[in-house]
Amino acid sequence: MPSTSLFNLTINGSGNVGSEVWVDLGLIPTGSDYWIGKTSYTAIDKTTVFELRTNAVSKSTGTIANTSVLDSASVRTGSSTSHDLYRKGRLHTTTVMSTGVEHWWVRIYAKSATSGSYLYSISYTQE
Repeated sequence: MPSTSLFNLTINGSGNVGSEVWVDLGLIPTGSDYWIGKTSYTAIDKTTVFELRTNAVSKSTGTIANTSVLDSASVRTGSSTSHDLYRKGRLHTTTVMSTGVEHWWVRIYAKSATSGSYLYSISYTQE
């Protein structure tokens, strides 16, 4: 079981969303999975929903049918939220153990199709 200091990797991103965007966080290395420590999401100028997702085994595309939700948050315009996913020193959130094709994703969407800016940050470690 990792200590909180082991969540030494961070992936940050920003962009714009209309009604929906899938951000590919990359291929999970074969035989590995990621343990998620903390997530932070910011909706700069429109209310936005964030979902951290992992592919199902042997799936590689970013679709609702091929992924499952690891973390989610609805964030109001001009606000941020953070989630501690390593609660009380216990591992709660991991990606799929990769067979070499699976990715992890941030799905970002909103009711309005007008463009809005967002930020996210995810701390994790690779097992």
